[in-house]
Amino acid sequence: MKRIWTINKTVLVMMTLAALAIALNAPAAWAQGISPVVWSTSSVAFDNGVAPSVAISGTFAIEVHGDGSGGLWYSIGQIQGSTVLWTAPAKYTNGYAPSIAISGNTVIEVHQATAGEGALWNIDAQITSVDSITWAPATEYDNGLAPSVAANGLTVIEVHQTASGVGSLYYHTGSLIGNTVSWAEDALQYDTGAAPSVAVAGSTVIEVHQTEAGVGPLYYHAAEILAGGSVVWSTKEAQYGTGLAPSVSVSGPTAIEVHQVDSGDGLLENQTAALQSSGTVKFAKKALKYGTGEAPRVSVAGTMILEVHDENSGVGSIFYQTAAY
Repeated sequence: MKRIWTINKTVLVMMTLAALAIALNAPAAWAQGISPVVWSTSSVAFDNGVAPSVAISGTFAIEVHGDGSGGLWYSIGQIQGSTVLWTAPAKYTNGYAPSIAISGNTVIEVHQATAGEGALWNIDAQITSVDSITWAPATEYDNGLAPSVAANGLTVIEVHQTASGVGSLYYHTGSLIGNTVSWAEDALQYDTGAAPSVAVAGSTVIEVHQTEAGVGPLYYHAAEILAGGSVVWSTKEAQYGTGLAPSVSVSGPTAIEVHQVDSGDGLLENQTAALQSSGTVKFAKKALKYGTGEAPRVSVAGTMILEVHDENSGVGSIFYQTAAY
């Protein structure tokens, strides 16, 4: 009986400390109707590469990344609590800077054809089992760099830079027909900045980006997708934080954003936001540190959050970390 009491006492202390940490760090979020995010205690290395991107749907996860030599690879994961069981990585095409999304049983991927500005390509895939997908041929849909893609139902939206550095940001819409994206003829400018990331929930779009080439203000821009498929962007963007390399994902009324605090390998922060019925976005006032690394990317489904990031600049270990809210 003494041994059982010792174990229970330890668990009780851990639970108390965790609850206290949440209470101390989350009042600003709670005050705005945003649930606090509880991260797993540490990140886990699961692959090697550069520039990872991740998407989840239920307990299904898919991660894509570059190998530093022009190859793009993917792994499929099964989420089991705070752990993800990954399949062995497999090459699916050539390119750089991939971004990925899931809608239903369709996987939507976009990437650069070259290391710099140039053709942007899209590859769609069908989820055939819990650990298998079938890739379709790649198609060119635009030009630029640093693409980010999101999907909800039959609606697909992609954002990208038109050139390196701070400059024009464009969006491109598409519609899922079967398991293939049919892209609108033209992309349209919506803002100015760098390193854009986009998410969509229902008819609401939220986009985040840098306003400077390095560490500096991070801004968000909201939009509404109309019944005809056109996108109406808010006339105003707003600063929500400071850092670089932002990534955003949304599930229902809750948005999760992650970013680097400084250039290079270092602290990573997350910031939560609530989508308002008016179509606006209300960010928590304080970003919270959750780990270390570089180039974080995040995906949320229901209350489950999965984040991936590089260990450092260049090819190296890729880590994942889970959270819930």
